[in-house]
Amino acid sequence: MKKITTKETSQIINVMFSRLEPEEKQRVLNMIDLFVIKHLGVPEKNTPWLNPAKKNIDDYIHVLDLMRLAYAKLINQAEKDFIQNIN
Repeated sequence: MKKITTKETSQIINVMFSRLEPEEKQRVLNMIDLFVIKHLGVPEKNTPWLNPAKKNIDDYIHVLDLMRLAYAKLINQAEKDFIQNIN
């Protein structure tokens, strides 16, 4: 099974939120990062998308990348559902 890389995860998330204005997209990404750092207790220095030096720790990085992608998918779907309910 192929492991998704930090770069691939970032690309998927960027495409996922490409419909948003840059400021709104950054707000969503910051919200995801805050959740990972503050609520899951992962130090910022250990997050691969915030610290390029951590991209070599395969299993740890893979789990964090998948978590970030999962949170992005949840937020993306919640936003789409919210917009549909408004219209």
